[in-house]
Amino acid sequence: MKTTTPYFQPGPLNSGMNSGSVPPREVDEGGLDLGQVLGALRRRAWVVIGMTAVVTMAAGFKGSMDTPTYSAQFELLVQPNTAETEVISSIPEALSGRQARLQAVSPDLIKILSSPKVMLPVVQRFKTQYPEVCDRFPTPSLGDSPLGEDPNDSCYKSIVSPLQVDVVGKDSNIIRVGYDGLQPQQVKSFLDLTSKAYLTYSRESRQIDIRKGIEFVENKLPDLEREVQNLQNDLVALRQRYDLIDPESKGSQLSSQVNAFTQQHLETQVNLDQTAALSNDLAGQLAQQPAETAASSALSQNPRYQSLLGRLQDVDSKIAEASTIFTPITPDLQVLQEERSNIVAMLEREAQQAQREVSGQLRELSVRDRSLQNTLGNLRADIDQLSSVSRQYTDIQRELQVATDALNQFLAKRQALEIDIAQRETPWELITPTTNPQPFASSMMRNLALGGILGFLLGIGAALLMNRLADVIYTPDELKRLVKLPLLGVIPRHAALVNATSVVDTAPALQSRGGQGRDASKIQRPYYEADPFAESFRSLYANVRLLNTDIPIRSLVVSSTMPSEGKSTVSAYLAQAAAAMGQRVLLVDTDLRCPRVHEYMGVPNKGGLIDVLAGDLDLKGALQRSLIEPNLYILTAGAIPPDPTRLLSSQRMHHLMMQVHNNFDLVIYDAPPLLGFADAFLMADHTNGVVLVSQLGRLKRSLLEQALEQVRVSSIPILGVVLQKATQR
Repeated sequence: MKTTTPYFQPGPLNSGMNSGSVPPREVDEGGLDLGQVLGALRRRAWVVIGMTAVVTMAAGFKGSMDTPTYSAQFELLVQPNTAETEVISSIPEALSGRQARLQAVSPDLIKILSSPKVMLPVVQRFKTQYPEVCDRFPTPSLGDSPLGEDPNDSCYKSIVSPLQVDVVGKDSNIIRVGYDGLQPQQVKSFLDLTSKAYLTYSRESRQIDIRKGIEFVENKLPDLEREVQNLQNDLVALRQRYDLIDPESKGSQLSSQVNAFTQQHLETQVNLDQTAALSNDLAGQLAQQPAETAASSALSQNPRYQSLLGRLQDVDSKIAEASTIFTPITPDLQVLQEERSNIVAMLEREAQQAQREVSGQLRELSVRDRSLQNTLGNLRADIDQLSSVSRQYTDIQRELQVATDALNQFLAKRQALEIDIAQRETPWELITPTTNPQPFASSMMRNLALGGILGFLLGIGAALLMNRLADVIYTPDELKRLVKLPLLGVIPRHAALVNATSVVDTAPALQSRGGQGRDASKIQRPYYEADPFAESFRSLYANVRLLNTDIPIRSLVVSSTMPSEGKSTVSAYLAQAAAAMGQRVLLVDTDLRCPRVHEYMGVPNKGGLIDVLAGDLDLKGALQRSLIEPNLYILTAGAIPPDPTRLLSSQRMHHLMMQVHNNFDLVIYDAPPLLGFADAFLMADHTNGVVLVSQLGRLKRSLLEQALEQVRVSSIPILGVVLQKATQR
């Protein structure tokens, strides 16, 4: 986690620390800067090259002295489609056919092939062929297993450890088995024994699986057979108990009978209602009027009654005809009357007989109706009972079907496994026999390649370690991550920076020309040609002006972490750049311990800041105008005082700074380094801030962190950083 504070904006003169303090030192807890790593490797390429060469030579020498090691291999196809497999795969229940279609080489199979279960017989046979392979190991104690016959002893491990078993490609069924050894004949013999053991294992493992399957089927068959038999017995008992074969057909029969008897019952009820109405009508008519006048439908349908009624009508006709001729006491008329009386009596008897017949029909229909009701009730009870029986029958039938299917499947499985176990072909196939052992460890090219890679990695590690121990800042990005301040400018390499006095080498020449009466304002300025070096200082001044557009920068201190980082060079060129852009600039040399401004600007150092502070010279008399830029004025340091700090912290110095602040657009103070001196801190407290100059490739991280800690404690504003002598990339 990184803890930072935003960079600082400049404040007005005499404001102290108006915009905060220097951010606390950043703590970088991790991360890898690829650019920084590449830069470190480029600077110390000789370390990487040297380490690579040394290790490569050592590896080559070792390879030339090594004893050759031989290597051989064979390839095995796991579960190919043999003729027997093709036949058995057509049987759905076959085990090996399904395995051949579905199983692939798995990590578990690789572990099994390398396990003692498979390899112990191989080692025992190999030791029988070459008894001397275990001679170099200690003799086992009494009661222990012989060497090579225990997976935990050293002989077994030494024989099996060179074995490599892996899969050829992704999702492949081909296994590659390799082995290394000092004797080529032993390598080939061991691989031959191993290939035979693998083929034997494939056949035996398949047979074991099939036998287990048969055993499981045999154990389950008796239970399934008992279950089927019990269900069949339950089904027979249910049929015998309820006298049925199939509940569905029985239900259909009962349903048909119910429908038929229901229809008969309805017809009987209709007839019963009609007969009852007829009986009531007949009884009512016979009770209210003579029989011969009754008009009941029962009588109208009675032929005897109708015949008697016809005879009565004939007699009545004869009586009516005789009455017109004879008197009532006439024998003939009396005979007719007597005949009529006999007929009427016969009609009454016939009517009563008809009434009895209707009553009999009514009783008969009532009996039939009750019988039909009882029959329907019995049928419905049978249907209800059949529903319960049908559920039991269906449940038993379903369970019987499931049990029968399971039994059939197990029987088919047993038959398929019996066919499966009859296979004689080996499931796996040796597609590449054991190759002839070839030497490989003595290869000089291989050793040189490995040595080169190892040496290169060691060289990178050594270079990065040396870069870390050097504790030097080399790149602008590294410096920005450390200080977390704005980067005001990057000064590229230039011939003027090689020798400090060459910065203003043109000044003496301009002075001499000026002594010949030439106007300094008309002197040609070769410094401001369009080159990156000059443009870097113009950009620097532009960045300083843009730090705060509301309150312009009127004064600043130029300092560095340690001596000889180029602070005086930056002060001189920055002052010239600001003056060339139309600003009235004053360059003040406040490095009273080692003043250099007069040398850079080509002016004498007879009277300067010390003389003004001592009162021996006024400010106007101490100012010197630059011969290069008319707007540039210089205030040199003067004679070196015994106590510079005391003078710079005095009230006279404070008043002097106020005076020049009011008379110049920009005042630049060239101050001593931050470490070891308090001068820069005293000056910065009365300016808009400090410009920190750093020289890449020379400044140490620890010193910069120490300087930033002092700045943070003193609470002075830092405007930004200028990188001096940076390499152009």
